Amino acid sequence: MVAFNSIPEEIEKRAKDQNFKLPVFNQVAIKLQNAISTNCSMAQVEKLILKDPALASEVLRVANSAMFSGLSKLESIQQALVRLGTRQVLNIVMVTSQKQMFKAQHPVLNKIMLKLWQHASASAGGCHWIAIKSGYKNIKDQAFLIGLLHDLGSLVILKVLDEILQENEPIQLTESVIIELINTLHTKYGSQVMESWELPSVFCQISRDHHQDNFDRKNVLLIITRLVDYACSKASIGLNPQPSLTLEMFPEVSVLAIKDVHLAELEIQLEDFIEAFR
Repeated sequence: MVAFNSIPEEIEKRAKDQNFKLPVFNQVAIKLQNAISTNCSMAQVEKLILKDPALASEVLRVANSAMFSGLSKLESIQQALVRLGTRQVLNIVMVTSQKQMFKAQHPVLNKIMLKLWQHASASAGGCHWIAIKSGYKNIKDQAFLIGLLHDLGSLVILKVLDEILQENEPIQLTESVIIELINTLHTKYGSQVMESWELPSVFCQISRDHHQDNFDRKNVLLIITRLVDYACSKASIGLNPQPSLTLEMFPEVSVLAIKDVHLAELEIQLEDFIEAFR
């Protein structure tokens, strides 16, 4: 058993410890992102994906889900690239590679991990969809990625707690206490992870500030992220269900000029994204 003063202090200590393994991107996903940004060929993209057979298999599974598939079943990465395009396949790769991180040894934490994963996958698809519907198609791929990653701090906290609980079996933490820790601390550690990944500063800022009362109304990615967060809460996706929320009342809706019909459709879309990336 390891002695410490408090759980928040221990989280802070371990998150700063060089020996603590922060969540990392799948290396194939990083190389693929770099390759697509330099306009490489489909053949090169296919070769990169096939370097990780498990990832390739999962990409095909998602590509054949109801959300992405056409009339015929895709049987190769090449077919997926032709039908969906390299950017859409990259989005699928990012989601499937992230999914591998949302696992814990402790059963209570694993239950929360599942809720976090549902929120991350729904947010990714929701932010991508809202970017298109609100006239910001040019940033739809950035919106997808920030939707997927904006709550990474929650994952860091759960990874630390998993270590602590493995080392200190007598400690009992209820789900409500763990969620309170996440709600209080996740924005701080999310930006820390993004900085370690050397992601764009706007991503780090959104991770840190997406729950702030005062927000930059010119930061479209931030506004999209906030709106989709509210929509997830209304749809009871994630750790903080609030089904009584009225999305039309939030200022993010007026800033983005989202139509009521699109807000209603968004809730359906979120459930579809969860199913696609289950």
